[in-house]
Amino acid sequence: MQDTVIEVPVVMFANGSRAVTDQVAWGMRSTIRVEFSAIRLLERKTAETHTALPLRQQGRVLLVAMPNPDDTRTTEALARETGLRIRGVQAAADDIRQATKLAYDTESTSDELDNLLTHLGWKLIERGLVSLDQLAEATRVQEQSGERLGKILVSLGYINRLVLAEVLADQFHLPHVNLRQETPPLEVVRLLDPEVARRLQAVPVRWNGSQLLVAITDPTNKQIAEELRTILDVPLAFLVTSERDIDWVLDRAYRANYVEESVAGLLYRNPEESAFETFTNGQIIAGLTLVALAILGIIIAPTAFLIGLNAVVCVFYLTVSLYRLWLAYRGANINLTIDVTPEDLTQVADADLPIYTILVPLYQEFEVLPQLVRSIDSMDYPKSKLDVKLLLEENDRQTIDAAVAMRPPSYFEFVIVPDSMPRTKPKACNYGLVSARGTYTVIFDAEDRPDQDQLKKAVVAFRKAPGDVACLQAKLNYFNRNQNLLTRWFTTEYSTWFDLILPGLDNTNAPIPLGGTSNHFYTEKLRELGGWDPYNVTEDADLGIRMFKHGYRTAIIDSTTYEEANSEWRNWIRQRSRWVKGYMQTWLVHMRHPIQLLLSLGINAFASFHLTVGGTPLVFLLNPIYWTITSLWFLQKWDVIPPLFPGPVYVLSAINLIVGNFIFVYLNLAGSYRRGYHELTRFALLSPLYWFLMSLAAWKAIWQLVTKPYYWEKTIHGLAAKRRWRPFLDPIHAQKPAATDNEQQAN
Repeated sequence: MQDTVIEVPVVMFANGSRAVTDQVAWGMRSTIRVEFSAIRLLERKTAETHTALPLRQQGRVLLVAMPNPDDTRTTEALARETGLRIRGVQAAADDIRQATKLAYDTESTSDELDNLLTHLGWKLIERGLVSLDQLAEATRVQEQSGERLGKILVSLGYINRLVLAEVLADQFHLPHVNLRQETPPLEVVRLLDPEVARRLQAVPVRWNGSQLLVAITDPTNKQIAEELRTILDVPLAFLVTSERDIDWVLDRAYRANYVEESVAGLLYRNPEESAFETFTNGQIIAGLTLVALAILGIIIAPTAFLIGLNAVVCVFYLTVSLYRLWLAYRGANINLTIDVTPEDLTQVADADLPIYTILVPLYQEFEVLPQLVRSIDSMDYPKSKLDVKLLLEENDRQTIDAAVAMRPPSYFEFVIVPDSMPRTKPKACNYGLVSARGTYTVIFDAEDRPDQDQLKKAVVAFRKAPGDVACLQAKLNYFNRNQNLLTRWFTTEYSTWFDLILPGLDNTNAPIPLGGTSNHFYTEKLRELGGWDPYNVTEDADLGIRMFKHGYRTAIIDSTTYEEANSEWRNWIRQRSRWVKGYMQTWLVHMRHPIQLLLSLGINAFASFHLTVGGTPLVFLLNPIYWTITSLWFLQKWDVIPPLFPGPVYVLSAINLIVGNFIFVYLNLAGSYRRGYHELTRFALLSPLYWFLMSLAAWKAIWQLVTKPYYWEKTIHGLAAKRRWRPFLDPIHAQKPAATDNEQQAN
């Protein structure tokens, strides 16, 4: 944009023998060109009220055109607002008003406040902070993304945020402050609501006489200054700092509040939706009542009671099997709810993309950090619009040190999660959600390798989706599927679940228990729902049900995130038992008030909830019982067994044995074909052996549900690579000074 030239006729006043500018003799008329950098130092309302127009800044002196330069009330008011000494020059009131209108109207039409790009770029070059080639590259990126030059230079790793803040302060003739060195008093920081502070990227720093000094990150945004003056209602002066400094100060001031919100926010707001209490009094009474009735039935009419119980179980088992088959059929024969085509992606301009927050919870996972960073860094999304937060547990010094040593790109941020119980993934995600800047937020696990275009697909899908869609679930699968027999089974199961079952649930308007990763959310809707339940070890499945109860839907997008399949059976059982325990927790939480749940979900979704969330653990628990009964009959010929299986019950049992097994094997075959993993189909035929491990995990889960309901049994990642972590300590971006802020945060 070319400069708009605005000149004001003035009468130059001198202090002493030298005029203010150009050595003009006392009282001689001249013209002075308005500098837009000076205009930005004064609010339009103030300029019009006092009939005063900033002309140029010379050090700590601001030259201002006014009808009466001797008006001390005006000069004092302008000094308070700008924090500068005012030097007045006389001009006609009409000339000032005309120039004021032109200057501020011209400024309002500028996206980057006229020559800001050029000024910032050349200031960096003059200081030797960037090269001409780097500035040219950043400018090309800016033309595509529409993002500010400073953020682009930071995202490219050419400067860090501290340097950017210093240069911006110099450019706008404002003081720079490093808030980690000049720590503001907590009582001053708390003068501004933390949510407002994050939104405006501003924190009060200290009192300077009658003025409150406020640190801001964007001195170009006059609306921020105006809103701060309205909210705080005291004379303000501004300093420039970095985004990370703002986050650091707010975390220091409100850490206890953030921890409490992360741990107990959902519990306080809606205790009925929290898994903090595993069994309610009503559920305990109902359970004891059923046990008592069962004992009574066995005492009074044992054979009839067991036949009836057996019949109910067989009907339920068959219903679960047929329902899964029907869901797979629906999922295989419909398009995804929100279809994103390659043409859709090509039409998305980088400039139209919003900020996207990526939350990555990490605990004792230093071995997979390098791959994680590379996976995210390779995603097709403007780096200046990525807000990546590595959620590092305070007591996990090994992972923190490894992350610091890697020096990831500057758009990665280390968020140190305070050590508190429960030490779970959802608590860490809640803590990271507090400072999320993105319009959308996604969860990735440490070992994830998402499709490179997944974020863009999610943006397009959200824009296409109906207003009630609050979450998009990407498909999950495994990159090490052929490592051994266990990984092959695991992959066939995931292929069935994410490529057939979940699309079927989506198509039938049923609640979707989310997968643990690659869930994309509207950030504000996620906050509205209270985030994740830190006391539920499958917080993802619970959130999916909770969203549906509150009138929101989950849709499936055709994008895959590849994870590491567990290749060691003990590790697999630890992981699977946690999943099953979480499904039990979710079922118990949402069944505290069955009638209310039925009314909120509707009968079809209510039934689906029981068959998926409730039915999955129950089937795993029942399998060993019926395997044992069948084995005892064939091996021992116990006479007590045949009476329990009279005609119709025997037929149902035979159908479950033959048809049920066929259905589950068929679904694994279909899932493998659907995914294109044809080499896995022969291993799907061995799925009944895999179910033995599932049942083992389920019975372990029910024991832990009673003894350790919140215990998060850690899954070990990185087994596929079989690498030591030491070689990965070499910096990934060692040539770029991008880790300064993160290093300070980690230390």
